[in-house]
Amino acid sequence: MPQGPHAGVFTRLPAYVAAAAGLPASARLADDMCGAVAVIPGSGNWWAGLLDARDGGAAAVVIADPGALPREVFAAGTWSGGIPVVVERPGLRADMVADAVRARRGTLPRVVTVECAASAALLGAVIRDGLGWARSLAGSPLTLRAGVAAAQGTMALLDSPVAGGSRLSSTVVGAVLEGPAAGGLLQVLALGEVRTEVAIDHAAGRVKLETSTAEGALRAPERYEAPARLALRRAIEAASSGREVADLPELLEDQWLAHDVASAWAAQ
Repeated sequence: MPQGPHAGVFTRLPAYVAAAAGLPASARLADDMCGAVAVIPGSGNWWAGLLDARDGGAAAVVIADPGALPREVFAAGTWSGGIPVVVERPGLRADMVADAVRARRGTLPRVVTVECAASAALLGAVIRDGLGWARSLAGSPLTLRAGVAAAQGTMALLDSPVAGGSRLSSTVVGAVLEGPAAGGLLQVLALGEVRTEVAIDHAAGRVKLETSTAEGALRAPERYEAPARLALRRAIEAASSGREVADLPELLEDQWLAHDVASAWAAQ
């Protein structure tokens, strides 16, 4: 556990060096990961870095914007836990998800639609985060029911259990954007008595969260805290309090489902 008022932060990522500087009352940069919050870059095989941080005595870990984990690495990976793991997911910010769920006041949607578009290299991660939004708004795990593929596009039908034995349907559509600078686009609609709209344009840096009820529409305020600072702050709080963080199991659940969706598409 970090000792004293300042938690050590072991990182070489510029965004997290800046984030630590932006938390002067609770963070300081450390030269070693032992006893510190270790920040693992999300590129490449970040799973190996996560295991190295655990074995190196880190008090907590942040996975910075993880890419899609290959199926073979994912299937072989094990995590025996013991330390909090916070995941920076720009397409699925923890504070935005909490705002979206809270604004619904316990009302489940009747259907959730997810539309994703990105370059071929990024589309898998964008779909994974879209599935995370559907899971969060549905309030229960998703099950893949069917998938189809067409030129430059894919579609899947999923559902999740709700009270009374019924099922809540979700659809996911993914499209490949051409061009080397094609960023990720994500739009989520949870429809029913309460309507939730989420729109994220990674390339333009635009994020929208709006909830509509019979009383009118509520637009969530713009978030000025950088994703890196949010993730680091959450990791420091989790390490000092010892509370459990669901980020890693949720990420793995979404990733595994994204692989199932991709497999269903490939089998068409």
